[in-house]
Amino acid sequence: MTSFPKEYIYDEADVPAQSPWTMESLLESLRRNSLPRGFQEFFDRDPERVPPADGAVVVSPADGILEIKPRAGKIEYIVHMRLTDVHVQRIPLAGTVVSVESQGADFYYPDDADYWLGVRAVTTIQSCLGPYVVRQMTTLITKRIETCVKPGESVSLGQRLGRIRLGSTVTLLLPESARPAAFPGRKVRAGETILARYD
Repeated sequence: MTSFPKEYIYDEADVPAQSPWTMESLLESLRRNSLPRGFQEFFDRDPERVPPADGAVVVSPADGILEIKPRAGKIEYIVHMRLTDVHVQRIPLAGTVVSVESQGADFYYPDDADYWLGVRAVTTIQSCLGPYVVRQMTTLITKRIETCVKPGESVSLGQRLGRIRLGSTVTLLLPESARPAAFPGRKVRAGETILARYD
């Protein structure tokens, strides 16, 4: 992953003080299918989050670095999760779960041309804005996705959606009626950072 920006992989500010972990040592450990002592416990942390009290907002589904792209009448919010981020995903907008699907059949690094075709969990939720989609993506070194919501279930803003074991990307595809309220490159927090507003 040498061509992938370091800031999309690792954030020293998230690592506990006096930690011996570096980006290079963590990537090398993962390539060997092992983890440094203590890192698994750090990685599995699941802090409580407090959704904003503001009405009519959409929050980030994941921790990481934000990218925003227009997509034919919709807006895609891409959150690049780093090894040092909290890896629990949360519901960005209240609604009812329509479907939870597993897609893709292979695993890739995030800088691979076929990355977006890789294994992913796709959750569609019917909301006051209409249906929206959250995708949890795996990578070659992160092959486990857990989703804890089911079709027919009513979900609330900031509720836990699931977890990706060891990384990758989460995308949120919203109708364009939701107005972006965050800027690309921002560090965002699942369940708390406002990504968009609506009337």
